[in-house]
Amino acid sequence: MRAESECYLCLLSQVLRTSGVLGLDEPAVRGLMREACLFLARTDFDRTPPEISEDLYSLLSRFTGNPDPYKHLKKEHIARALKLYPELKSLADKASDPLRAAVEISLAGNAIDFGANSDEDWLKEGKFLSSGYLGIDDYQLLKESLARADRIVFLGDNAGETVFDRLLIEVSGRRPVYAVREGPIINDATLEEASDSGLAGVAELVSSGCRAPGTVYGKCSPGFKKILEEADLIISKGQGNFECLEQLRGPFFFLLKAKCRVVSRYLGVQQGSLVIIRSRNYEPRLVV
Repeated sequence: MRAESECYLCLLSQVLRTSGVLGLDEPAVRGLMREACLFLARTDFDRTPPEISEDLYSLLSRFTGNPDPYKHLKKEHIARALKLYPELKSLADKASDPLRAAVEISLAGNAIDFGANSDEDWLKEGKFLSSGYLGIDDYQLLKESLARADRIVFLGDNAGETVFDRLLIEVSGRRPVYAVREGPIINDATLEEASDSGLAGVAELVSSGCRAPGTVYGKCSPGFKKILEEADLIISKGQGNFECLEQLRGPFFFLLKAKCRVVSRYLGVQQGSLVIIRSRNYEPRLVV
């Protein structure tokens, strides 16, 4: 998906939010926002939002001298998710369809923000485990593809939800390749966060070679491109990965919350909807 005019405000709000995380004073925030506005006025918008965001965060890192402003929040989110893990695992194990419950828990992890509200209570109580709440529900197709697939790739997203992805992987009984970002960006998971979540025990952890907050195929390492090209099933978490990969032809299933109007409009769902969708460009193998 290419960026649209509405993405300007979203990108600027990310900069402002990160300024708050860093505790910058007002003069520094103004200077950073000025630089961000100049960048956005000049940058090529015929790209995906994660590609633009990568460049914007590079600017932010240079300006502040901090390459990983969300480091402490990522650790906090993982710690809080790990506390929820035993009860959520029990919920999945007791469900009539444990795999469906685990998929929904993993998907719910993409929707929560531990630092903003009390969604962890909503998650803990299992209120999301009910049929009909999804904007798009291709679970049955995902289940069938999972049963057939030999080579599975799981594309991670935010640090906290890696714990819930681990639960899904455990319930599935499969050992996929689990891919994360090459380096720190926003609150996305790197190899460090994936390891802290316990994923090394259930999956092969790799970096995609791409630092953008989405898997930009053209920026992935040659080794990871080969992994994608050999996959029978690619499970992609989060809006950023969707924005980067929805146009590719391959065995993609996307699990995400449609957090903005651009993506929700594209999918034909209400903003804020949770989605399990088989790619509209589905092919048994990645076509490049």
